[in-house]
Amino acid sequence: MNRDPNALFNNINQLMQGGDKLNVPPNCFVEMKGRILEYHEGSSIKIAFPVEERFTNPAGFLLGGMISAYFDNTFGPFSYLETKAPTTSLDLNVTFIRSISPEEKEIICEAEVVKKTKSFIIFEGKAYNPENKLIAISTSRMMILSGR
Repeated sequence: MNRDPNALFNNINQLMQGGDKLNVPPNCFVEMKGRILEYHEGSSIKIAFPVEERFTNPAGFLLGGMISAYFDNTFGPFSYLETKAPTTSLDLNVTFIRSISPEEKEIICEAEVVKKTKSFIIFEGKAYNPENKLIAISTSRMMILSGR
């Protein structure tokens, strides 16, 4: 397990040397203030994101699209670490279970590898509030790009 996000992102940069220049960590990850909590190679990753008022809907809860973006910002770095190659999202499915407000401070996204082949990697994810209450579930299928 590696808990140091800088080391993980440096690892991604090293894996991608010789290919197209990557912006790692991606601007969206930086903007959304992602913080890698845990990484277990070949298995799972856990990333926390703050629940900011600027991303709330009119009722004061985190916008569902932001939860989807948090999942995307979890699956993306995880895919690079697991495949050691660039990937592209084929789909991202999110089911919302309960709302979350800025008073809860952060949302924690966990992702696990379901299946990895030569061409594809499939993930399942769960998002929790700090009290470990399930906020949303997600799946994503990504194509592994070769020859870059």
